[in-house]
Amino acid sequence: MTGEENIIRVLLVEDNELNQKFAMAVVRKMGFAIDVAPNGKIGVELFKSKNYHLVLMDIQMPEMNGIEATMEIRRIEAEEGQGKHVPIIAVTAFAMEQDKRNCINAGMDEFIAKPYKPFELEQKIRMFL
Repeated sequence: MTGEENIIRVLLVEDNELNQKFAMAVVRKMGFAIDVAPNGKIGVELFKSKNYHLVLMDIQMPEMNGIEATMEIRRIEAEEGQGKHVPIIAVTAFAMEQDKRNCINAGMDEFIAKPYKPFELEQKIRMFL
């Protein structure tokens, strides 16, 4: 195994630059590599191009929202047929119960509401990594 294969890689799909920087700082502090996609469409393309261990997914984004991107990622995983299931955590300002249900129904595994504190995001990530 090469060193590259041992790296835990996180994909952040988020259009807001400030939110990107905040999440990147938390993930890097945890010792993980992170790639950023500014919308769901680019997020899906990155997901197809690399092996990620976790996805942090904003919901409201241009071009392709987080719900659509998650459904596409789950479709890709199903097509590959290897039983692969990368955890996806919804990161959103929409924190109503119906919003949470929509995220779970789309195939997301967990949910965190913005604004969040660094330790809250770290706790959610640690649930899966």
